[in-house]
Amino acid sequence: MSGRYLPYAHYKPSPVPWQGMLPSHWASKPLKHLCHFHGGGTPSKDNKGYWSGDIPWVSPKDMKRKFIDSTEDHITAQAVENSSTKLIDVRALLIVVRSGILQHSIPVAINTKKVTLNQDMKALIFGKHMAVEYAHYFVEGNQADLLLNWSKQGATVESIEQEYLANAIWPTPPIDEQRSIASFLDHETAKIDTLIDKQQQLIKLLKEKRQAVISHAVTKGLDPDVPMKDSGVEWLGEVPEHWVVRRLKHAAKLQSGLPKGKDLTGC
Repeated sequence: MSGRYLPYAHYKPSPVPWQGMLPSHWASKPLKHLCHFHGGGTPSKDNKGYWSGDIPWVSPKDMKRKFIDSTEDHITAQAVENSSTKLIDVRALLIVVRSGILQHSIPVAINTKKVTLNQDMKALIFGKHMAVEYAHYFVEGNQADLLLNWSKQGATVESIEQEYLANAIWPTPPIDEQRSIASFLDHETAKIDTLIDKQQQLIKLLKEKRQAVISHAVTKGLDPDVPMKDSGVEWLGEVPEHWVVRRLKHAAKLQSGLPKGKDLTGC
């Protein structure tokens, strides 16, 4: 490796096999020794007054970006007092623990203002040994392995087992190194995201060009010098002079699907 990717001087095996080799000066700690867990709840939907406040109430549908400062639903302070949801201070790691999305990914985010959670969410409040940005990247970068190790088997809805989550062993670099890693990833992922946006714009343009090429070929033909005539159809415009314009019903036999259970014997 070269540049910023120079290897560490010494490595050691992680106590977690899928994590492979870790820098020798990194620790490995159970998640429950690095954070406190907070769950959520849903204030009564029958009390409309609970749902007219300005306190963000985070549910899985809001977990579509890295930082959360607003949500689709908001509740009042009274709703917080009279339900199992609680205010979560800023810079917690919010994680979806029950949702169909856990079939393929674990949504995580960091709240930049105080929020509350619904019952399908957990908030991880880290102490001095874990930077929330590093924790976010750890989950984001290891989705498949974490889903395999955290998932609750036999549940009717995909969910993360609290015991598995709490006892999960996390690589724990020195806190300054965690912040440096997170800062590096902020920079690198921003560049990659910019490239993705540009590629998506290019794909959109190519799809439009593809459609235009097809449309031109089937309505104007392949010879750019052929004489043209008015098709008589406003949206179609001109067509090659030697083409015939017919109604579809005169050019094809239209047939609908057969009714369910129709006997096709003898057809």
